[in-house]
Amino acid sequence: SHPSEAWRENHFKDIISKVANIELYYKSIDFYLEFKPMLLNDLLLILSPRLDHTRAVNYFIKVKQLPLVKPYLRSVQNINNKAINEALNNLLIEEEDYQGLRNSIDAYDNFDNIALAQRLEKHELIEFRRIAAYLYKGSNRWKQAVELCKKDRLYKIIKDAKDSSDEE
Repeated sequence: SHPSEAWRENHFKDIISKVANIELYYKSIDFYLEFKPMLLNDLLLILSPRLDHTRAVNYFIKVKQLPLVKPYLRSVQNINNKAINEALNNLLIEEEDYQGLRNSIDAYDNFDNIALAQRLEKHELIEFRRIAAYLYKGSNRWKQAVELCKKDRLYKIIKDAKDSSDEE
């Protein structure tokens, strides 16, 4: 018999949320990933109040299933956890969703700004390079912002840099 055939979804969700041993959370995540992947986000939402989100993100990166748990990442991004923010930002870049990325970085600031800017400045889409310039500007790295803007002829940010108090 197949483990998922004898499965009672609601019964399990009621019980797992009351379990004291957090390690069982991760075993249930493994089970759902293997047998019930389309219900994984529902499970993660139930477990999220007691879940180590950094550990969960690292696990999904390791098993190459981050896109599958994007709804979970979105639902817990409001805690402004660095691993969650960076994982979601990476997914948005892969999906070429520059508006979603801009909204994410404006709303949640716990991520490596400079590393993201350095990654985006090499992106083929100008919208992502604009975000790189915006990140440099926000980190008072006017020189990098101006150089990137000159390359892409983005003169508004150059004007902002000129108006800044930075002599460089």
